Amino acid sequence: MQGLIIKDDPRYNYVEAYLKNQGVTINDSLDITKELDFVLFPFKAEVDQEIYNGAFFSSLNSNTLIISGLRKSYLEEKCKFNNLKYTVLMEDKDVSIMNAIPTSEGVISYIIENTIMPVFGSKILVIGYGICGRDLGMRLAALNADVYALVRNDVKEAMAIRSGVTPVYIDELKGHSFDVIVNTVPNKILSKEDVQRYKDVLTIDISSKPHGFDIEYIEGVNDKFVILPGIPSKCAVKFAGEILGKNIYKKVSAC
Repeated sequence: MQGLIIKDDPRYNYVEAYLKNQGVTINDSLDITKELDFVLFPFKAEVDQEIYNGAFFSSLNSNTLIISGLRKSYLEEKCKFNNLKYTVLMEDKDVSIMNAIPTSEGVISYIIENTIMPVFGSKILVIGYGICGRDLGMRLAALNADVYALVRNDVKEAMAIRSGVTPVYIDELKGHSFDVIVNTVPNKILSKEDVQRYKDVLTIDISSKPHGFDIEYIEGVNDKFVILPGIPSKCAVKFAGEILGKNIYKKVSAC
């Protein structure tokens, strides 16, 4: 098995190490494109379209798997035109579930370092109860925080209750105060009125762009607001890189 890794993220160093341990050859030459089983494009950075142009994609074997960390329209377009398979690491459920572990730990670490009270007994609102929200809520509850999850339907309500987390709907927020708010949803959920109400609350956004707030507005009213992107690449880079490496190896082996 042979591959090309275009690095822009410290996790990719551990992806490379993991794959090499599995016997995968990692090339740095563009002269053997016909022999490549996969190409791992930058995690976040844009693709260099001058180097990785139409001629590059047309030179690849039809079985070459194209991979990126986040979805990129340029890669979609080139893969569709050249009939190549394209996969996005962060859209894989297995990766998301495992990635939630260091993400939660990073958030909890930030809360501990930036509040004057322990997590124990703190009233914490988690916006969104998907994979990251559930993992974070579970870990905060295990530290005896008073955890609330902002939910939108009966299923998420039941899931929260099962995990010892108190579900709350958007129209019920006015009756609650919080010590910390963590947003996991890349859509604007809270109104400006809500943002104003919680302007003195440590508010953390771990969602992807465009994030969950009107950034200019919340930064203007809340000096405790922070965006924490790509936590696993900062606080658990080896663990996160090996998660990606295992996923890539599995996908390429199946092709």
